[in-house]
Amino acid sequence: MKHLLSFPIAIGILLTIVSSCTHADPAPVTPPVIPVVEDTLVSIPIPQTDSLEIAAFLRAHTDWSAGNDLQEYYGKRDFRFAWFNEYGLREEAGFFLNLVQHIGEEGISDTAKFFHETEVLFTQLGGTDYAYVGKDSLNLQLELLLTGQFFAYADRVWNGLSESTSRSLQWYIKRKQLTYGDLLDSLLVNGPSAFGAGIHMIAQYDLLRHALESYTALGDTTWPLISPGIDKTKLVLGDSSAEVLSIQERLLVLGDLDSLENPGVFDQATDLAVRKFQYRHGLVEDGEAGKAFFGQINISPKDRALQIRANMERCRWVPSEPQGDYIMVNIPEFKMHVYEHDSLVFSMNTIVGKTSSSTIIFNDELEYIVFSPYWVVPSSIIQAEIVPAMIKDPAYLARNHMEVYDLSSKEVIPSSGIHWAGYSGGKFPYGIRQRPGAFNSLGWVKFLFPNQYYIYFHDTPSRDLFNRNQRSFSHGCIRLAEPQKLAEYLLRNDSLWPVDRIDTVMHGGVETYVKLPAPIPVFIAYFTAWVDEYGFVQFRQDIYDHDKALKPYLEPAADNKKIMASGTE
Repeated sequence: MKHLLSFPIAIGILLTIVSSCTHADPAPVTPPVIPVVEDTLVSIPIPQTDSLEIAAFLRAHTDWSAGNDLQEYYGKRDFRFAWFNEYGLREEAGFFLNLVQHIGEEGISDTAKFFHETEVLFTQLGGTDYAYVGKDSLNLQLELLLTGQFFAYADRVWNGLSESTSRSLQWYIKRKQLTYGDLLDSLLVNGPSAFGAGIHMIAQYDLLRHALESYTALGDTTWPLISPGIDKTKLVLGDSSAEVLSIQERLLVLGDLDSLENPGVFDQATDLAVRKFQYRHGLVEDGEAGKAFFGQINISPKDRALQIRANMERCRWVPSEPQGDYIMVNIPEFKMHVYEHDSLVFSMNTIVGKTSSSTIIFNDELEYIVFSPYWVVPSSIIQAEIVPAMIKDPAYLARNHMEVYDLSSKEVIPSSGIHWAGYSGGKFPYGIRQRPGAFNSLGWVKFLFPNQYYIYFHDTPSRDLFNRNQRSFSHGCIRLAEPQKLAEYLLRNDSLWPVDRIDTVMHGGVETYVKLPAPIPVFIAYFTAWVDEYGFVQFRQDIYDHDKALKPYLEPAADNKKIMASGTE
């Protein structure tokens, strides 16, 4: 806080008028120059603390785990105060405490430890009865409380649950790294405006935060279950009933219906509103209020708010906004999105892993395109599917264009010479691969970003599956609806690979590897709620129950790494 001290100067002006009977004219008098003294800003050296004072502070706040962080932070800055400058308490402190006070808007149900103590001190030191003259016991206490609060806030709001927790929730995307002391110094240098919500987050975080505000506002709204009515399985354009009115009222509340012009009548406006709702929830956009529609519209705003909070938490785990070109697959959306210079170029449908063989959440770099690939069958599939199939039908491999090969020499081995029944309960000692061709399980092309999970993108001969709305059918790899489009895009700047050559080699039946000139970052993510480019809040089903596993951690003090807590000090 800046304190201005005034030093008014009272100037007495003595005018001596000299008169004389003998002189007719008085001597000229020059008016004195009156000095002007402006308000003076008193500068006091920035206070310093020491390790003993910090240790004493921590003994008085024993359940706060910021001890080592505080000692290290102040040690690096020669124990100079951070929240006080030469003139008093910095105004950034007020901006930061406002963030802490509104932590609920960040989708976090915790409250900050010792916030009441901090707030009382802040108010006291900001009052007219307090004069800042340098370090004292009050501003030392506030200084350390503010820094401890900042480390706690940054850890919970900007960094999120611990990395060990996120990995236990099967999130293996490399996380951003924040150094809280450096972050605090940077924000203080940049001034009060730097203390904005959502800093150090991907853009989606702020969009979800605003969506959370809307759904939280609906939290107390009565949300009874609605249905198509007795002896009906769906409601469509032209229907009239009390159930139609219930649908209209709910679509109005959710913002999918702009106005209610024909209560109880499934009119054209209602049809469009139903389609918009279906679009936002990944349903077939047919305008019919059927089973899938009612399954989604009966989910309460309170549950949707929790779903949004779960995805805000995932945003905290994502590295800083990706730069340049990259590929992102959102598993619950069944979509791939391709970005160039941070702008979306195109999207395509995907097929992801079944619940029993879920696609892993991770990131890597795409390095190779393989045209007319062999499919090397994973050992788990050999043991679980192919060995039993060969025991029942010795022609299974030939019929599926597969061959057995030696793992060392890669030479083909006649399948007829193998005693398949002998491997029904043990490890199969050979490899099995499917030859290139239209029948190949990988289709005509695959895209490799070598990783420990053996996940990659590929074509598929089962094109009809892309017509389905829910597309979790694979063994874990990601099938692409338009693989040739992706290949052409990745090689668009390579003169050796014009479109016609890509098409020829891709369908040539000879396995051909192409190394990309530069690797492309790939993110395999899992978001069940987000805000799209049109500003609509999108929701998807939690196909792998990752939301279900995450939600308990969103309750107060759920993660042992946190230094925020519910309740009072």
